[in-house]
Amino acid sequence: MRNPAAALALLVALLSLGTFVAAGYVAQQDVDVTYLQAALAIPLAFVLALGSLSLSNRARARYQRSLGRAGGAGLARFARLLGLLALLVTATTVLALIVYWVLETTDGLQKAPW
Repeated sequence: MRNPAAALALLVALLSLGTFVAAGYVAQQDVDVTYLQAALAIPLAFVLALGSLSLSNRARARYQRSLGRAGGAGLARFARLLGLLALLVTATTVLALIVYWVLETTDGLQKAPW
């Protein structure tokens, strides 16, 4: 392959999604780790997702500059899709943590904050 950025983008996107799986698995299997502590993996997943998007853009630009001779256009497109999916999962996880924090601080909305 003459476009290693495409393969690296796919690898980084898979690592980003795998971070969530690994954090959930550790929280479920280890008694000492809670899901809230496992949420510390969110920034790592976010950085990896951004890295995947950056690498996929670099791979696509190299493909276009070489007039298609570099190859890897489909792989870069798939890596971009997985990177966007990882960003969406990250945003959803952050929203879930915000809701959890609100429920914890307001005692399950027994006492409304407003």
